[in-house]
Amino acid sequence: MNGLGPFLGKELREIRKTWRLWVLPGVLLFLGLTTPLLAALTPKILKMTAQRTPGVVIHFPTPTASDSYLQFMGNLAQLALLVIIVTGAAAVAGERRAGTDVLMLTKPLSRAGFIVAKSISAVLLVVVATVLGTALCVVVTVVIFDPAHIARFVESVALWLVLAAMFGTLMILLSAATERQASAAGAGIAVYVSLFVLTGFPALRSVTPAGLLSANDALLKGKDAALAWPLATTAALAVLFVVAAAFIFRRKEL
Repeated sequence: MNGLGPFLGKELREIRKTWRLWVLPGVLLFLGLTTPLLAALTPKILKMTAQRTPGVVIHFPTPTASDSYLQFMGNLAQLALLVIIVTGAAAVAGERRAGTDVLMLTKPLSRAGFIVAKSISAVLLVVVATVLGTALCVVVTVVIFDPAHIARFVESVALWLVLAAMFGTLMILLSAATERQASAAGAGIAVYVSLFVLTGFPALRSVTPAGLLSANDALLKGKDAALAWPLATTAALAVLFVVAAAFIFRRKEL
């Protein structure tokens, strides 16, 4: 994989100087700040709305730190994964459309190095953005509620990170395999929807990445969850996607 180190450095510098610095990190920081606030204010807002309707009495449970963390995890599983899919669709397809991949590959950079560098930079961006968003969520939640359940929350986020890394490498594969960014995004969303469907089938959920999606609520509520197979399958798929992307990209005409 000639040229991997220099090209990876170029990718990381590019993140700091382009829109990618603001999209996923911006979304996760926004969620980290607003999710605890919404968890605290939503019951009050609904109560005020109900009071305007004569004869309607609604009892709302007092919000807790768990409500904040559950809402944040729900946002990660839905909005954040969609952001990863849509932005990741341009990882290789965007370079090919702009013609910059030819410029890079005329230097001592192998096609495998190109794909691996793209994959590493995508995963690093997800990890750093998630750590920042999670830290902000914990701080705001502790200020509003109490310092309960932080360890469970961090464990749930760590599980989600494995799933997010898999989606990041999946998008590298789809972006390398397709000619258009929209096609890669559409295929990624199809996989995303299919994974949610699999959560409804216990036999499949227990051995696929769908198990990580369904485990977050269980962990935050202190319940046991079988994670060995979902974790192993998700990690294996992430590696397989990178290998497949390198294989496909090696045979693409530039």
